[in-house]
Amino acid sequence: MISIKPGAKLDGLRPEMVLAIVVAGQVYESNQADLELVVTEATGGQHMVGSLHASGRAVDLRTRDVSPVMLPIIVAELRHRLGAHYDVVLETASPHIHVEFDPKL
Repeated sequence: MISIKPGAKLDGLRPEMVLAIVVAGQVYESNQADLELVVTEATGGQHMVGSLHASGRAVDLRTRDVSPVMLPIIVAELRHRLGAHYDVVLETASPHIHVEFDPKL
């Protein structure tokens, strides 16, 4: 199941990121039964200078309900399934998974 955190902004989200959210939902479900994927932010919020959030090419995914053992497995599987045009980063300062569409030409 996929849900959106109340208040998270998704307007202007690129189709590539919609696909990434669907794939992430599948990865969460397949690796930890009954784990709900929560998109905590997309095009809103405060992000680093140069962030791809404002252009609709990045989303943040909640990790607080993911077991510490499964977290690196989920990140690795997301990287594998999404491929080279996506960056998948496990942020530790404010724990979440950051996914962005950043094609390497």
